[in-house]
Amino acid sequence: MDLLKLPRKASPVLFLVAALCSGCEKESYPKTELFTWKAKVDVTSKASLSVNIENRDGIESGESSKKVVDDDVNTKFLIFSYAPNFYMQLEFPQAQQVASYSLTSGGDAPLRDPKNWKFSGSNDGTTWTDLDTRENEVFAGRTQTRFFSFKNTNSYKYYRLSISAIGSGSLFQLSEWRLIEVPLDQQ
Repeated sequence: MDLLKLPRKASPVLFLVAALCSGCEKESYPKTELFTWKAKVDVTSKASLSVNIENRDGIESGESSKKVVDDDVNTKFLIFSYAPNFYMQLEFPQAQQVASYSLTSGGDAPLRDPKNWKFSGSNDGTTWTDLDTRENEVFAGRTQTRFFSFKNTNSYKYYRLSISAIGSGSLFQLSEWRLIEVPLDQQ
C-alpha cells in the first residue's frame, strides 16, 4: 500500500495501520496435523468380546458378559459357575498396542471379585504372550476401578484376561474391563 496515494480525508487511524503494515509479510509455518500429541486412549469399544463361561441366563440377560464392556460401572457381568480356567477375550479388527487395563469391581459381595489373573496378548488366538500377572489382589470398595499398567511395545489382535481365582465360592462378578492404548514414552 502506498501511503502517498491515500485520500487526503483518510482518518489518522488508517494512516497508522498502513504505516505499521507497510513492511509486513505473511509468515509461513510448517504444516502439522491438528492432533499430533500422544495420549492414553481407551480402545475397548473397537474390539468384540468373547468369554468361555457365560451368565446362565444367556448373552442377552441383564448380567451377561456384554455388561463388562458397556462402559457403565452400574451394570455387571455375573457368572454362577466360576471355574479357574475362566477367561474373557477381546478381539480387535487389526493388531492394537495396549499397555494398561482397568477392572471395576461389582456392586455387591467382595468374595466374587477377581483375585488372581493373567493378562495376555496374541496375534493368532492360539499362542499367547503373558503381559501382566497379578496375585492376591483386593478391591477395597464396590464399583472401585483399578488400573494395571505394564510395558508393552508390541501390538496384538487378541487380549485375554484369564482369572484363575476369585475371593471364594462359585459366583464371579465384574462391572467393567477396559483396555488402554499407551504411547511408548508414557509407559
